[in-house]
Order: sequence, then structure tokens, then C-alpha cells
Amino acid sequence: MLSPEKNNITIVEDPRTGEVSLLGAEVIKVLDLDHFLQLLQVGEANRHATNTKLNTESSRSHAILMVYVQRSVKGKEENEGFAPQNNTRVDLSSGTGAPKILKSKFLIVDLAGSERIDKSGSEGHMLEEAKFINLSLTSLGKCINALAENSPHIPIRDSKLTSLLRDSFGGSARTSLIITIGPSTRHYTETASTIMFGQRAMKIVNMVKLKEEFDYESLCRKLEYQVLEKENDRLESEIKFVLEQLEIQKDQNKIMCDDVDRLTLSLKQSEERHLENYTHQKVLSETTQMYEKKIAELFKQLEDEHAKYESSEEQLLQESQLQISTLQMVLADTTQMYEKKMTDLSTQLEEERVRSEHLEEQLVEMRKHLTDSIKEENDCFQMKLQEMDQLQKNLMNELKSLRSERDEILSEKTLQYQELQKMLQRLVDEERQRKCLEMETANLKKLLSEYKIDLETKQSCTTNGSGGAASALGNQTRIIKGNKSRDALSGQRSTIFKIFEEVGLQKILDLLRSEDLDVQIHAVKVVANLAAEDINQERIVEEGGLDALLLLLESSENTTILRVISGAIANLAMNEFNQGLIMSKGGARLLANLASKTDDPQTLRMVAGAIANLCGNEKLHVMLKEEGGIKALLYMVKSGNSDVIAQIARGLANFAKCESRTINQGYRKGRSLLVEDGALTWMVANQNITISSTRRHIELALCHLAQNEDNVQDFVTSGGIIELKRISLESPREDIRHLAKKTLNSNPALVREMQKG
Repeated sequence: MLSPEKNNITIVEDPRTGEVSLLGAEVIKVLDLDHFLQLLQVGEANRHATNTKLNTESSRSHAILMVYVQRSVKGKEENEGFAPQNNTRVDLSSGTGAPKILKSKFLIVDLAGSERIDKSGSEGHMLEEAKFINLSLTSLGKCINALAENSPHIPIRDSKLTSLLRDSFGGSARTSLIITIGPSTRHYTETASTIMFGQRAMKIVNMVKLKEEFDYESLCRKLEYQVLEKENDRLESEIKFVLEQLEIQKDQNKIMCDDVDRLTLSLKQSEERHLENYTHQKVLSETTQMYEKKIAELFKQLEDEHAKYESSEEQLLQESQLQISTLQMVLADTTQMYEKKMTDLSTQLEEERVRSEHLEEQLVEMRKHLTDSIKEENDCFQMKLQEMDQLQKNLMNELKSLRSERDEILSEKTLQYQELQKMLQRLVDEERQRKCLEMETANLKKLLSEYKIDLETKQSCTTNGSGGAASALGNQTRIIKGNKSRDALSGQRSTIFKIFEEVGLQKILDLLRSEDLDVQIHAVKVVANLAAEDINQERIVEEGGLDALLLLLESSENTTILRVISGAIANLAMNEFNQGLIMSKGGARLLANLASKTDDPQTLRMVAGAIANLCGNEKLHVMLKEEGGIKALLYMVKSGNSDVIAQIARGLANFAKCESRTINQGYRKGRSLLVEDGALTWMVANQNITISSTRRHIELALCHLAQNEDNVQDFVTSGGIIELKRISLESPREDIRHLAKKTLNSNPALVREMQKG
């Protein structure tokens, strides 16, 4: 219900964990309690409810609130570690061990009640919803019976409802079940079935178990990080050792270079002394040769040392390069491994993005397909209209070609019309005869009373004769009364049967155009009686009965005809399809005009009931306001009749409820149409009316109007906020008190106004 546009939710079971998930359902992370309450209010507002004969706010679906709670708990296990190949131990005992995850699922389920179609009056789309509701409840009952009887097979997968509730009535959960029943004896069967369902559910015993899992993924990531950290430390220490060896070799080379420099300097000094002491050359020649020999040996030794140094330095560099290349390979492998993981994660992210784009494309395609289908239906409808126009032209051509046969058909129709006139004349004669019998009965009663007075005065002399006459007269009166009631009942039944079965509906509708007022009245009554049955409404509309009734409503001035036609239109307005036809043909305007020109309470009650039924369709609200329907309801308040005011209150409640749902769903904005026409002022002034049903409808209308923030200023000026507070505390119905409190707390504008006050 957080995403109403997603109406095709599939249920998928995870083969590994066995958990049930909803593909397509929106999952939102809850930030705080206010965010949770806000989401709950959004779901409640999107929940679909409608008006049935049993309930003004009947839920058309089950509602499930799923809250997933997950908490990570650090474990207490120790002596866990990881030993790499180089025998370097990575001790994890200082950590918290393998973390655990505690998971919980909180379900609040509001099951829609099962419906008896003959009692709720559901039809069309509501009938399909009722079928699905009853089917899912039946599947739930089967699962409850199987669990209560310890059956080896539990039919959990028979419906989506039982699949979602499998943990609640058969798993490791704590489950509470609340069933609601009514005190009315009319619903005794449903009440008994509900109580038996609760008794069977009490036999089920759930074993509450704590569900915890080890978070191995985070533990693996921690171990990998510690291993890499230790390996990095080891490689850094080895590189540091190699660099220290290189520094030692450099110092040794520097010392040897200093020795060579020192020897070279000594040689130069010797040569200088040799030049200075040339006179002592011979003496010192041997010494010089000796020194030269030593110098040669030293040079050779120096060259050997230098070659040895170069070879050792080259070997050391090779070893260092080998170690560095090994370390680089290890580092490259590690980097490659992490790059591969990053690539895999990027691939998964890209797949999720592609999947999201694919879902968005599917949504766009579905919307496009829906638009195309609507366009195709419109085109098909236009083609059908063109075909009907062409068919009408063909029929006109055939009519011209069949003029030669018109005489025979006309003669046959004349005979049938004569028979119909005879039958209607016979009905009129029977009605006149009934009236004559009533008059005769009244006269006989009058004569009987006079005769009894005469008998009292002459009782002493004419006891036997007068007694016999009175007895005979009384018997005659009783016979006449019995004959009268039987004749009236049989006449009414035979009238409807003969007219509907023998004459046909089309001919009855033709009689609505008769110039004879009595014939029109009888025909209108027959059509109204037929319209009271759902099975006859479609046939009446198809054969032009609605058009004929609206035409007669516009042209007739007879009070009886106007009252009966208003009742027939009210019956037809119970159907959603008929509501659109009535509005498109100007029915609301005609009803509003009738309300303004009549003061008959029964006629006004019928007119108010018809407009109240039209108020239950939010698609017609704007047209209903433009046709003067709302103002007509408020105008009829002047009659002061309690039945009329009850119908007016019902219409305002239907209008406010449907309009509030439309505004909450975002299809409309602005002030309420009821407020614009002044209905709020009347409801605030009359919400303390004594009739319970009328008061209940007015309180519901006020609660729904207050949910629109654009109406708050009107509530302030009219005193509606004070009445809302009073309703939340003093209303005799608990559901209305709860709705008023919810409205006062959920509308920010109302909260601000109350804080100002």
C-alpha cells in the first residue's frame, strides 16, 4: 500500500533460507518512530474501502504490516586465529570472535471479513474482490484445520495470504489472534462460524525459538585484512634489512677508497723527495724500487679488492632486485585480487542498475501498453459508433423498402394495441370497482351503526326479527370486506404479472407517453416496482426506460408520478454504470429542479435518496456540483422532515468520504466542493441532531472533510474544530471517536490551529 501503482506483487521463496519475499513490494528503512507512524498513515490512506449494504467502510483487501528487525551481536569465542605459510600467527583472540545476527519479523495483519453476496449487495469489481477475499480466508481456514488436527500436509501454498503467514501459525513465532463478531441475530451463522474458527486456531501451539546467524562475511573480511597487514609488515622488515646491508657495503667501499687516496698521496710525496734528493738517488734507488714494488702490489691488491667489491655489489644488487621483484609480485597478486573483488562488486552493482533500468523500462512499457489499450478501446468504441450510425442508415433504407408491408404490420399492431387498451380498460374498471366497493363498505358501516341505534330503541318489540336482520347484515359486511381484500391483492398481482409477462417491457414504457393520466400512473408504478429488483435494472436501461423516466420527470406535474419516478431513479442509481448514465442525461439537474418546486415529504425523501446514491461516485462530484445537486440537498433541509434530513446526511457523508479518498491519493487538490457550497456550516449547526443514523453520517462527513488541509480555515471560522474535539470525546460510536482523534492528530494544519487556540 506504500506503492499503490504496483498491483502485481509476486511471492518468491528463498530455497536456501526458506524465507518468503515479495518481489515488487516497496521496502523502506525506518529512521525513527515518527517515520514509522508516517509510513503507517500512508498505507492506511491507500487502503481501498467502499460502501456496501452492511458497512459504509468495507475493506476490499487484507492489510499486512511487515517490520523486519535485525541486530548484530559480537560473540564471546576466543582462541580463533589464522596461520599463514611463513608460520606467522595472526592472533584474533583479542577481538570479539564471530559476530552473530539476531533477526525478527513483526507482523500486524488486518483480515478483511468474509462476505455473503446476497447480504452485502456487492457487484461488478466489488464482487470479484469479495470472491478473492473469501477464497484467501478459506485457504487460511484449511491451514488452521490442518495444523489443529496435526495433519502431515499443510496447504500453505494455496494462496498468497497463507504463504505470508506461514511463520505466524506454524513456525517459531508468538501469535495473537483477535476475532470480531456482532450481536445481531441476523448474522448468527457468521458469528458461530467465526467463533469455531477461533477455537480451532487456539489448538495450534507455536514453539518460540531465537533465530540467530553467524556473520561469516564480516569475519572473513576481518581475517583477510589482518593477514594482509601481517604480510605487509613482514615484507617491510625484509626490505629494511636489505637496505641496511647496502649501507654497510657502501661504508666499506668508502674506507677502501680513502686508503687508495692515502697511498696515492704517499707516492707523490715520495716522488717529490726523490727529485729533491736526486743526489741520494743511488742510495735510495733500492728503496724506491722496493716502494714501487709495494705500490704495484698495493695497486694490484686494490684492483682485486675493487673487482671483488664490484662483484659483491652486483651480487647484492641482484639479490635485492630478486627480493624486490618477489615482493612486487606478491603485492601485484594482492592488488589484483582486490581489483578482481572490486570488479566483481562493480559488476554486481552494474547488474543491479541494469535490472533497475529494466524494471523501469517494463513499467514504462506497461504504462504505454495501458495507454495504447485505452486508445484502442476508444478507437473501437468510435468504430462501433460509426457502425451503429451505418446500421441506422441501413435500417432507414430497409424501412423505406419495407413500406409495402407496413399495412399488415400496422393492422397487427392495431389489434395488439386494442387488446392492450381493453386490458388497461379492464384494469381501470377493476380499480373503479374497488373504489365502489370501498364506498359501499363505508355506506354499509354507516347503515349498520344507524341500524344498531334503531335496534336499541325497538329492542323490546322486534328482538327476533331485528337480530336476524343484523346478523344477516353483519355477515354481508364481512363477506364484502373479505371479497374486497382478496380482490385487491389478486388484482395487484395479476396487474404486474399480466403487464410484464404478456404485454412486455417496451409496451409498458410506451404507456409512459400516454395522454391518460391514470394509465401513466399505473405504468410508472409498474416500472418502479421492476426497478427495485437488480435483475430488471439492466433491461430497463437497455430498452430506454431511463430516458422515458427522465423525460416524464421533466414534463409531468402530477405529484404521484413525480414521487414514484424519483424512487425508481433512486433504485437505478444504486448501480455505478447507471449513475454515469443518469448524470450524462441531466438527471441530477432534473432532480434538483424537482426539489425546488415541490414540498411533498415523500417526494423529497426519494429525491434526496437518489442524489445521495450519486454522491457515492467520486468521478461525478464536479458534474454533480455544477448541476446543483449539493445545493439541492441543502435546500431540502427546509422541509424539516426527519426522513428527508436522514437521506441528506447520508449523501453528504458519501460525498465527503469519496472526496477525501481522492484528495489523499493525489488526484485532486483544493477546498472541498461541499465547503464551497456551504454544507460545512449546516453540518456544524446540526451535528447534535437526536436521530442516531443522521448524527452518525454528519459526524463521519465532518471527520473526512477535516482531513483536507485546504479546509482548515473554514473549520476555524465555522467552529468545526470545536465540534471535532467534541466528537472525539462524546460520539456514541467508538470508530467515529477514533477517526476524529486520528484526523486531529494527522492534519498538521489542524494541529497548528489547536496550538494557537
